[in-house]
Amino acid sequence: MSEWDRQRQGRAFEGWAFTFCKAAFLVLIFQNFSLLVLSGLATLFYLLASARGVQEWRCWAKPPWVTIFWGAVFAWQIWLLIARHHTLAYPW
Repeated sequence: MSEWDRQRQGRAFEGWAFTFCKAAFLVLIFQNFSLLVLSGLATLFYLLASARGVQEWRCWAKPPWVTIFWGAVFAWQIWLLIARHHTLAYPW
């Protein structure tokens, strides 16, 4: 393996590490509400990007599927939060 290939592979590993570092930091901040907050923010920013004409996204899914997916996850988390609150407020 050449030095250039070794450096390129190292940069790729650092890119993955940085992605997980960002995710872990956000989970640390939001804790129990991480999926709710992060899916809501992903949906919001994908909608804003789309409204501004961006058509090439770096996500595993392409528009509009990534926005629909994260919007559904956000709605599911809201539903779970409301259902959990309803169960705690009315235990009968």
